[in-house]
Amino acid sequence: MARINWGSLKQKLREDVVALPHFLKNPVQGMRTLPHWDWSTLLILQAGFAIACSILGNLIERDYVGVVVGILVAPLTNALMVAIGAGIFYYVFKYLFHNHVAFRRLYTHVLFASIPMVILSTVAFLVPPLILLGCASTLLLLYVGFVEEFQVPRVSIRNILIGTMVVYALYWGFQQVQNTSHHKTMRQKATPESLDILEKELNHDE
Repeated sequence: MARINWGSLKQKLREDVVALPHFLKNPVQGMRTLPHWDWSTLLILQAGFAIACSILGNLIERDYVGVVVGILVAPLTNALMVAIGAGIFYYVFKYLFHNHVAFRRLYTHVLFASIPMVILSTVAFLVPPLILLGCASTLLLLYVGFVEEFQVPRVSIRNILIGTMVVYALYWGFQQVQNTSHHKTMRQKATPESLDILEKELNHDE
C-alpha cells in the first residue's frame, strides 16, 4: 500500500482552499470556473467546511452538545446529501438529456452550489424562511453551472430546477404548519387547570 505524502497533501490543500473565498466573492462566476479537484481534496475540504458551519450554527443557537455531535455528524450528512443530489442529476443527464457526465464533476457542481444553503442553514432557526432563499440560491447556481459546462437544454433544466424548488417549498410549508399545530396543541395542554391537577396528583402520591 502506497504511503500518503502528508506534506504534499497539506500543501495541495492550502493551494486549493483559496478557491472558496474566490467563489464566495462571485458565486455565479465561480460556477463557470469550478476547480477540477480529485476526490481526496473534495472530501477533505467539504468535511472542513461542513464542520465549521455546524460549529458556528450550534454556537449561535447555544447548543453546546450539538457542537460536539456536529463535528462527527455534519461531514457525513453533508457528503450524503451532496452524493444523493449528484446521483439524481447523473441519471437525469444520462436518461433525459442523453449526456454522460463524470460523477465527480457533478459532485463538484452540487457541492459548490450548496454552499449558500449550508451557510444560511446555520441561522435559519432565527428566520426560518432563509432556508428557502438558500435553496433558491443553490438551484440558481446549479442552473448556471449545468448550462455553462454540460451544455444541457436551458428550458428543460430550468423547468426541472423550478419544479424542485416548488416541491421543496411545499414540503417546507407543510413542516411549518405541522410544527405550529404541534406547538399550539402543547400550549393548550399546558393550561393552569392541567397544572393544578398535576400538582394535586403529585401531592396525593406523597
